[in-house]
Amino acid sequence: TTDRGAVSLNDYARLNDPFAKVGKIQIAIDVSSVIRASPDSFRVAWTERRYESGSLASTERWTAILTIVIQQPHNADRLKANPLGVYVNAINWSKELS
Repeated sequence: TTDRGAVSLNDYARLNDPFAKVGKIQIAIDVSSVIRASPDSFRVAWTERRYESGSLASTERWTAILTIVIQQPHNADRLKANPLGVYVNAINWSKELS
């Protein structure tokens, strides 16, 4: 992510501690589609299956809009980590209504 994209994810993680549920809840993700929404954004749809104590507790459908930027790698470390230079600059997601 870019610094801007990281702010969104960090804000979410502060409000929803991802480590609080380790060992209690597992979530399986199945991406169903990735569609270009504009020249610099994509719509991503996926299904989450949430398991508690090994049993399926819920299934939910989610959608996100990811805005990307291209930043050409300027050193070997960046080239190795992200050879295409594609970074998420903004992200917004929500659960789909049933």
